[in-house]
Amino acid sequence: MFEDLLYITLYWMSGFAEPKYEIWESKKISIVSSSESLSFSAYLTWPQEVADDAQITIRLTDAGLVFTTDWFPDEEFDLQLFASQGDGGMILMSKFLRETFFIHLRKQYE
Repeated sequence: MFEDLLYITLYWMSGFAEPKYEIWESKKISIVSSSESLSFSAYLTWPQEVADDAQITIRLTDAGLVFTTDWFPDEEFDLQLFASQGDGGMILMSKFLRETFFIHLRKQYE
């Protein structure tokens, strides 16, 4: 399911405290994929500020796709899958309280 998806962008929108929007890009060398999981580290590309890399894992479970991240230890987030028309990839979306995540997985860099 995750093979050949070498470019990953994560969009994070937060409504806690003050509204915040961030864009994270995968480190291509860190991507480890199999038919049932995808793990990668990502770095903050927008806004320009100092931030530690994020570790993210997407897994296929009996209940569907979920992701975990070191931003929220011990939490697992359900994902909805959408096709990405233009690039043959996929877009995953998750919501948690006032947090919304979009993960764009694609074969080619746009």
